[in-house]
Amino acid sequence: MNDDIKNFLNSHIKLPDSLISIFETLVTFIELEPNEIFTKVGEYPTDFFIVKTGIMRSFLLNDNGTETTRAFFTSGDITGANSAMMQEIPSDVNYQSLTKVTGYKGSFHELIKLTLKHHEFSLFYIKTLESAYVKAEDILLKISSLTATERYLALKKRIPNIDELITQKYIASYLNISPVQLSRIKKKLNVNKLS
Repeated sequence: MNDDIKNFLNSHIKLPDSLISIFETLVTFIELEPNEIFTKVGEYPTDFFIVKTGIMRSFLLNDNGTETTRAFFTSGDITGANSAMMQEIPSDVNYQSLTKVTGYKGSFHELIKLTLKHHEFSLFYIKTLESAYVKAEDILLKISSLTATERYLALKKRIPNIDELITQKYIASYLNISPVQLSRIKKKLNVNKLS
């Protein structure tokens, strides 16, 4: 039995080993290179992804070519174009690895079949949707109520070494500010730390 999968599933709901073994047949271990696209806008996605190591992001690309990072995904997160898969429509969001990423790719439709056969997988699915909803609500709350500096500090609390892992442009995009503004925030925080 794969401990990664067992730990991931148990972080959402306790499942018996027999069901964990069934879930293991649904997923495949893969590695993504830095900047590799997992799902592209316009594609009909079929797979979810469980992050083991590394950082992924979801992002939008506007008509001017400007990227806006919507979310970062790290170890233990499940990601993918879930809305598109649920509705069986093309994705309107890109999903990309920012660092080398390892994890498990699985068929969304096969997972749905499991929810119809095993009540426990229905509960797991509900728990993952609840978790995604809470995270999305938290992001919206932070965007609407926190300053850019406060959002940066919240991100640093969640991913302490993010500045060493990815470029400033992705962090700034996530914070909805320019890289220059991010540099000023970091400089101000460093000056305050020294005082």
